[in-house]
Amino acid sequence: MKNGKDTIYIDVDDEITSIIDKVQHAQEGLVALVLPKRAAMLQSSINMKLLKRAAEKSKKNLVLITAEAGLMPLASAIGLFVSKDLQSKPAIPKAAIPTTAVDELIKADNREAAKADFDPKTAAGIAIGELAADDLVAGDKLPVKPQLSPLAYKRATDEEEPVLLDNSEKPEDNAVAPGKKTKDAKDKKLKVPNFERFRTWLIIIVALIILLIVGFIIANKVLPKAVVTISTKTSSVNSNLALTLSPTATALNTSQLIVPANDQQSQQTASKQVATTGQKNEGTPATGSVVMTITTDCATVTNNNIKINAGVGITSSTGQVFITQNPANNWSHGSNCTFSSNKVSVTAQAPGQLGNNLPSSGSSFTVPLSSVTYTQGSVTNVSAAANNNFTDGTNKIVQVVSQADITSATGAITMPPSATINSTLTNALKAAGYDPIGATYNAGTPNITQTANVGDPATTVTVTEAITYSMFGAKDIYLNTLITDSVNQQIDTSKQAIQNTGLSQAAFSGVAQTPTQATLTMQTTSTIGPHLNIAKLKAQIAGLKKGDLETTLEQNPGVTGVTVKYSPFWVSATPKNVNKITINLKKAT
Repeated sequence: MKNGKDTIYIDVDDEITSIIDKVQHAQEGLVALVLPKRAAMLQSSINMKLLKRAAEKSKKNLVLITAEAGLMPLASAIGLFVSKDLQSKPAIPKAAIPTTAVDELIKADNREAAKADFDPKTAAGIAIGELAADDLVAGDKLPVKPQLSPLAYKRATDEEEPVLLDNSEKPEDNAVAPGKKTKDAKDKKLKVPNFERFRTWLIIIVALIILLIVGFIIANKVLPKAVVTISTKTSSVNSNLALTLSPTATALNTSQLIVPANDQQSQQTASKQVATTGQKNEGTPATGSVVMTITTDCATVTNNNIKINAGVGITSSTGQVFITQNPANNWSHGSNCTFSSNKVSVTAQAPGQLGNNLPSSGSSFTVPLSSVTYTQGSVTNVSAAANNNFTDGTNKIVQVVSQADITSATGAITMPPSATINSTLTNALKAAGYDPIGATYNAGTPNITQTANVGDPATTVTVTEAITYSMFGAKDIYLNTLITDSVNQQIDTSKQAIQNTGLSQAAFSGVAQTPTQATLTMQTTSTIGPHLNIAKLKAQIAGLKKGDLETTLEQNPGVTGVTVKYSPFWVSATPKNVNKITINLKKAT
């Protein structure tokens, strides 16, 4: 309990319940209750007891600030402290005034009640003694304290029985016949209302009402849904369209089936380096000389019309090829219709010391018969023989690029997975606002380059492969338009309507691509059913019961059955909000 003091000014019109409430809500432990003149609400012992009990329960030390003699016996009997003003020391008054004298004092005060009205706000700053003196009218005298024996009043304790609030204040000496029930006997025990509890319950009740209203709205307006499945008689119509996808087209050409398209490309490059395995002899070739010998028919061939030009390749018995450096054009006639040429210098076609091993005797060479020219007669054979030892051939072996090295490097190149490239192109088309056509995915011709050619001296060679991948995309709205036009030419549009164009299951074939466009064939199977307007159907069935809904929809031509599902479980009718209604068209099985 706090040690400060609260001063409370009581109005003459305040009820006992209001006074008790002020005492209970005081902030300090000591409460000075400044009473007005003629405080009639406390001239009842019951009200006094209620006031004291309320102060004790709220752990307040209560002091009555008053100078009225009529309240002193009651305060003494109840055990309340009284002080004549805010500066005096409080004490429990002594009970010296008998009941009859108290009544006379109350009557005397009542005669003065009409003299003035008490204003608690004005009296807040005036001492209690002054307020009491102001109450005397000129010529009046203070009442004389009766010299009577004190009454034996029992003080209120914590063990007292609950005090009954009786505002009737009927005289106690009104006799009642024995056995007759009075109105007071029916009165129940009254307690001071707890306004805090009342306010809490009021808030809870209001909150519950709001929750009930919100729950009712959600349960009947937000949650209810209806799914209606309509079974219909359907058929299929096939379309076979030869399309041209053109990135340069700006509008759909329905007559020529030219569709505005987008072409996305992705160039992928990969390289592989390998060590070379080829060898090359860059030494000097062997040189020497030979004598040509030809065999003729003897009758018409003469030494004057035979010639073998320079640059002819002759092959030795060891397989080496030598190139003639000068022509064989000076022939001498030999035996058996043969002719021998002049000395012809030859040089090995390939460098190396191997050509040095040909001796001047015993080395023969094969000469192509076609290399011999003559003007008449016929030549049946031609050959050559070494004229001296072959020399000057040297070896110089270097490492070079071979064709096998190029092939090996090319085969080892690894490109990104096709699925990855396909996904990249697909995402690029979607980002551009087009729907990808997977059948147009194409890998271009590989472009292979290498750091060295076959035969070039090198210890390593790097092969690079570049491939350009491409894919076309077109907007579904264009393709659906072409399918719709094709199907509408095959059906009676007044009785039938397209339920599904079949574009999602379309097959594309015969793809041919150029840098500027792609041609292909699109095959689709469209679903055709009754001509039903979904929006109008929703408006017709909104708010209907299940049976009425089924009857309404089954009246449409081509409808073979209706299935209705409501949710949640308590919903028994179709929502009035058409946005809460879903209608699915199902092909009859």
